[in-house]
Amino acid sequence: MCTYLFQKEICLDIGVENLARDIAHPTSALLDSGANRIFIDQVWAEKIRLPLVKLDASIPVYNTDSTLNAGGSTQLGKINLILGWTWLFKHNPEIDWQTGVVTLSRCPQECDDLGKPSHI
Repeated sequence: MCTYLFQKEICLDIGVENLARDIAHPTSALLDSGANRIFIDQVWAEKIRLPLVKLDASIPVYNTDSTLNAGGSTQLGKINLILGWTWLFKHNPEIDWQTGVVTLSRCPQECDDLGKPSHI
């Protein structure tokens, strides 16, 4: 697993798998224990042709300054993917916050082959 420090951020080089097209797309994902869920940049998702589904009921999303995101979609800037608390809880990585080294030795059984793209 390739990790790197970007200022005070820890990012992972991962592959996002499009199951509908059986294609994996390499990208960087930001580990963010302050984010509740997984967030994907809408522009990048459309670019790699991930199937997007409009929800019947909107889910309130709050920006980092606690204001309500009124746009209805997420644009993350230079990061395509944020892996938040739900992903961190499920995969339970060992993180050395001083060096930025992330070890995925405690993943659930469906992650039995670390050579495959990470299923988020």
